Amino acid sequence: MARLIRNRDVVGEEAIERYLNGTVDQMYSPELLPDLTLAAEILEQKIAAGAPVRIVGDYDIDGVCSTCILYQGLKRLGAKVDYEIPDRVKDGYGINESIIRAASEDGIDTILTCDNGIAAISQIGLAKELGMTVVVTDHHDIQTTETEDGREEDLLPPADALVNPKRRDSVYPYPQICGAMVAYKLIQVLYERGAVPREEWLDMLELAAVATVGDVMKLQDENRIVVKEGLKRLKDTKNLGLKALIEANQLDPEKISAYHIGFVIGPCLNAGGRLYTAKLALALLLSQREEEAEKAGH
Repeated sequence: MARLIRNRDVVGEEAIERYLNGTVDQMYSPELLPDLTLAAEILEQKIAAGAPVRIVGDYDIDGVCSTCILYQGLKRLGAKVDYEIPDRVKDGYGINESIIRAASEDGIDTILTCDNGIAAISQIGLAKELGMTVVVTDHHDIQTTETEDGREEDLLPPADALVNPKRRDSVYPYPQICGAMVAYKLIQVLYERGAVPREEWLDMLELAAVATVGDVMKLQDENRIVVKEGLKRLKDTKNLGLKALIEANQLDPEKISAYHIGFVIGPCLNAGGRLYTAKLALALLLSQREEEAEKAGH
């Protein structure tokens, strides 16, 4: 363990203690993420007004888990919300103009991206031209541009809120989190502001943990806490889809490790987007009846 700590550059007593014994209470404040409070305020206004919100996710495990977290969270808060996930072959990665035009035709007021959007400059420009509100939640690296005086700055899309820990102006202590973690932080704030019991927010921790391992994030700092706590919760998961996957793969719920997420559960959730559509994996995670979950899990 000492060798691992040294090899991973965990330095100082506080960092070592966090690495070994970190708890949920030591996770960083969501408000440290740039524009997160603004994003929460926008969504609160849309929910209160009954404005239709469309989540646009991505087809990998992080995108599916992010979409699931946002959809479940916004539904719980009474939002008029649906989702769209790009097709790997037809649409390619992330949001595109056809998805935006379809949202406009469907009367969507607000587009909420997860695990994508930070590079969609022209696409989000189109959404704004069509009169839509756009909130981006993402974790990917940000394109840069050089100013006339030779300074480098972030090249950002014209969204109403841009939540990304890798923004140049971010003060978030650990930017190496996945898209589902960014989504999770947004729902945490919305739940806190909406007086939803803390336990309901914590129930989504396992989805953030699955995405963190599945998207190959470093298991350090906050990520380590999330995965450790998420693994504890997986054995008694209330998510019928995850429970069905655990049973279908004949895993012992008491002994699920990061290995099982990375090499058993994760590939199952990724398979939908690679073989047919990621909406299959999302439907599994959103299952409300055991028969439905068992059918999707197999």
